[in-house]
Amino acid sequence: MKSWYRLMIASLVSVGIASALSLVPKLDGSLRPGGTDAPVFRADTAVTLTDRNLVDVLVRPVLHLDIAHVEWNDSILSVDLKAKPGGAPPESIYDDLYELARLGFSGTKNVGQLLVRVLETPEGAASGTQLLLAMDAKRTDLSGSAAGVDERKSSKEHFLSSHFSLTYTHKWLDRHR
Repeated sequence: MKSWYRLMIASLVSVGIASALSLVPKLDGSLRPGGTDAPVFRADTAVTLTDRNLVDVLVRPVLHLDIAHVEWNDSILSVDLKAKPGGAPPESIYDDLYELARLGFSGTKNVGQLLVRVLETPEGAASGTQLLLAMDAKRTDLSGSAAGVDERKSSKEHFLSSHFSLTYTHKWLDRHR
């Protein structure tokens, strides 16, 4: 009789726990305004860039180069990228410039100008950096037909140079031209 009583209590406790767990998803929906389910996968919408979400926005893209410095003033976003001594391949640098431009103009609502510098610390130098390449991109430089680019590496370079102002240093030109 004792074993039958224990089995009945264990069964009732199990049913009670299962019933309580079935209510947990409904609690989450009742706390959210509108009470509807949120989609797990959704298209990213453009955000308004602020000092509070600057880091969150800039960690989204996967970049080949490290970010050395970021500055946000009014509608101007300035980013310094740090290249390793000896230089990164130009394709990866153009990929990073393209990704930053796409993030700045497609991923945000209020970035009006994007300034990017690619810097390199010379080998054996304790401090000091040298400028390799700079990009000055304005939202107004993009036309409606310039929304996308073919994923080939050479077309990213062509897209960037045809829509934005790229400034090359002698060090860059000696290496890559």
